[in-house]
Amino acid sequence: MAYESHNAPMVATFSTLSRDLQQTPIWRKLAVSTQRDYLDCHLHITIRKGNTGLLGDLPIAKWTVGLIRKYQDHRGESSESRANKELAYIKRVFSWAYEYEKIKFNPTLGVKKLSIKARQHYTEDSDYEFMLEIAKQSNYWYVWPAMEIAYLCRMRLSEVLDLTDSNELPTGLLIKRRKGSRDNITEWNPRLRAAWDHTITTRNRILADRKQPHPIRAEDRRIIISERTGDKIVLSSLKTAIGRVTVATKQAAEERRIIWVPFTFHDLKRKGVSDTKGDKQEASGHRTASMMNV
Repeated sequence: MAYESHNAPMVATFSTLSRDLQQTPIWRKLAVSTQRDYLDCHLHITIRKGNTGLLGDLPIAKWTVGLIRKYQDHRGESSESRANKELAYIKRVFSWAYEYEKIKFNPTLGVKKLSIKARQHYTEDSDYEFMLEIAKQSNYWYVWPAMEIAYLCRMRLSEVLDLTDSNELPTGLLIKRRKGSRDNITEWNPRLRAAWDHTITTRNRILADRKQPHPIRAEDRRIIISERTGDKIVLSSLKTAIGRVTVATKQAAEERRIIWVPFTFHDLKRKGVSDTKGDKQEASGHRTASMMNV
């Protein structure tokens, strides 16, 4: 019996299939940010407790359309966007496994994403200015200038991290946008100039303290870098810092007994577009009016 148990074939589970996928050339071709997001999905899916234990350890034969639908609905109660991302990863794992004949049936077929209403929160000036004040007092030197640049230039978080010395023009800041949006230039004003100069001065100080030379090409000289490594700060690190500043802002609001409404970093782009006078679509970089309206 012991011999038979030792030599019995391993029962496929979501955990084993997911890890197998992560060892393939298909996985290695994915963007690093996508890999990180999928690894986070893997963690949340596999540690979910079901009626018979952890979902990650459940034999693949017991995965059904109904099981995935229930997982999706339950996860959506805490975060609809994460529920959809995790469903996308489950679909990717099962589709890959089915294509390579590791499973005989793909239980994700027919399972649809949750419908999510577009976020329409407008960040009030008082809420923004209060968090900006707390950010300036925090240990994360780059959070407040990132907030200001994102708001004033109507930028995404990833676009702020893309900024280099090459974006600085005499007339303003050249914004190279992602996701198909048009590049444009935001003219300098005192607030934008102050935030930009702060990042440049701090960046230069960090490199000087580390005795680390500046990259020769302007497009390689990132403006927001890590004090610990001297390298470009990664998106996940900036998100973590923003999260901690948000928590500190909530605590400060409670201590001062003021009402403060939290907002996301992407809300700053929405606020920037809403507060823009003139052609909002041109300022936002959106190619269509429908994109800008959302």
